[in-house]
Amino acid sequence: MFLAEPSRTPYDLNFSLFGFPVRVHPAFLVLPLLLGAGLLQNPAINAGVMLLFLIVIFFVSILVHELGHAAAFQYFGQASRIVIYWMGGLAIPDQGGSAWSHRRSASIGSNQQIIISLAGPCFGFLFAGLLVALIYSTGGKLVYEQRGLLPLLFVDLQESVFAESGQVNTIRMILNVSLFANVFINVLNLAPVYPLDGGQVARQLFLKYDAYNGTRFSIMFSIGVAAVIAVLNFREDRFIAIFFGFMAWSNYMTLKQMSGGMGGGRTW
Repeated sequence: MFLAEPSRTPYDLNFSLFGFPVRVHPAFLVLPLLLGAGLLQNPAINAGVMLLFLIVIFFVSILVHELGHAAAFQYFGQASRIVIYWMGGLAIPDQGGSAWSHRRSASIGSNQQIIISLAGPCFGFLFAGLLVALIYSTGGKLVYEQRGLLPLLFVDLQESVFAESGQVNTIRMILNVSLFANVFINVLNLAPVYPLDGGQVARQLFLKYDAYNGTRFSIMFSIGVAAVIAVLNFREDRFIAIFFGFMAWSNYMTLKQMSGGMGGGRTW
């Protein structure tokens, strides 16, 4: 999600997957703890076991998302690596050492950048589709609920092969968290707010319309969308409100720096 690559630490986990170098920063643990704090207080589920599952679920979900970006990079002839850290992940080109979305590569045009941006959520949705197929193949089903402004899916295992299992509550919770991580988080990423993937797409569209002022206009648009989402969710979901409020503030500071640096509010 966020573009600044974290510094290396002695505690980083490094490995290679499908030819892509992967680095996991220890701050990654903040994400499952932040989003799963409520689940850990459920007396029906062992907190230690649930914490382990939360870490694995969010790790796999973020990794699948970033593999989508990396695979799209590779398709367009650009080598890349993956970094997973405190609030998501980055797919970073090996050349230059900065996040791929910081700049447009000389060899990758706007249309290709849009495909790269959308590839991450697409991989996440495909993975979610596999989870849905697994749920229905075992006799389970999905229940749709509207929580304020948030559309959510929950797993019903009452008629599944797990119904008589003593671990049905744990299994249902694992599937619910997996769906949340691969549906809701990827939907969130499609919001046209920079630096989310939807914001990356919006920026490229603005640049196609106006190569000179496109970046500035896209940031202004991003501020407006983030502010509206934050206000609409303030009563129903404080986490979403705070998250997009922070995005609006971050984009505003970026716009302010750009305007100050260019003297007349012009973009790069």
